[in-house]
Amino acid sequence: MAKEIKQLMAAEIRSQLDEADNLLVVRLLPMDAQANHTLRTTLRGQGASLRVIHNRTTRHALDEGRRALGDLFSGQTALALVPGEDPDMVSVAKTIVAAARSNQLEVRGGFVDGELLDGPGVEALSNSPDKKTLRGMLAGAIMGPGRGIATTIQAVCSGLARCLKQRSEGGAGEAQAG
Repeated sequence: MAKEIKQLMAAEIRSQLDEADNLLVVRLLPMDAQANHTLRTTLRGQGASLRVIHNRTTRHALDEGRRALGDLFSGQTALALVPGEDPDMVSVAKTIVAAARSNQLEVRGGFVDGELLDGPGVEALSNSPDKKTLRGMLAGAIMGPGRGIATTIQAVCSGLARCLKQRSEGGAGEAQAG
């Protein structure tokens, strides 16, 4: 009976791992219920979920590409699972690293975009700009040359207008004098 239950648990974990394109492995440290709730709510808002796992069962559930993650499973381990085609892994990594800095967990590593990361790799990922910032930077880079051209054209046109105005005022003054 115990073997059947473990097989069912492994199948459930395998299905969750198949749905999650990216995941982070953390070791949970003692935290109060409020901190746990806040962490899980923040991750849920970013499209991720935090699942406490049974280490040996999860090792059996890993596919070939993620088999190297099995070395990270010791102690009280949890997975931050991030399903979806377009996840914002930087935001999830920032949340996990912030929780690690407040001594709620320890970052062990992860599997992001088909690559294995160790703890420092996850921290480096958290230091990069998130999607929203990158989109803003890209929009600024695209708009920059157009803005420069518009400013140059406006400067030429306003200079021409000032010149014509000065010329017309100067011409009108000569006509009145003569």
